[in-house]
Amino acid sequence: MTRRAAANAETRRRIVDAAIALHAQKGVLGTSWPDIAKRADVALGTVYRHFPSLDQLVPACTSENALRTRPPGPSILVGLTRPQERIGQFVQELFAFYGRTAPWTPRAGIDRHEIPVLDTILSRREAALKALVEETLGPLRRRRHALEAALALTDFGVWRSLTSSGLSTEAAARLITEMLMTWLTRRSATR
Repeated sequence: MTRRAAANAETRRRIVDAAIALHAQKGVLGTSWPDIAKRADVALGTVYRHFPSLDQLVPACTSENALRTRPPGPSILVGLTRPQERIGQFVQELFAFYGRTAPWTPRAGIDRHEIPVLDTILSRREAALKALVEETLGPLRRRRHALEAALALTDFGVWRSLTSSGLSTEAAARLITEMLMTWLTRRSATR
């Protein structure tokens, strides 16, 4: 029985790996169960047995991919007390995460409108990001529009635009950190 359970887990892993790779190439909606079966080198019925619908497949893929891509969480701020350190660390970690998730993010943003389970997962991630930004800003979050500005300037599209124009992820993070700190400092000085 143990050998059978291990084989079952291995088959499931191959299916999830195949789906994750295909979702990066084609998006969730562009990936069919036959595509997944072929890539995983399993029978079509095996894919359906493990994942009868997107409601089972999408959470399995997003959970596994989160383990691989490591989204930033509150632990990135441990030991950092100065606002510039906190904001710099947050932006650096978030932009590095964007670099790791770049193949999936644009397609997921489109597919979420047609796949409720994906929309729910992405909405939870957005809420977690907002909470992390609030924690990162600390007392500065009370500044008018500080949260909105930080979220806008650290959006995936900003990272993509800056890196597409030739900046490294690290240089883009430094630029956005400087912009945020300059604005927040100016805003606090004028209040």
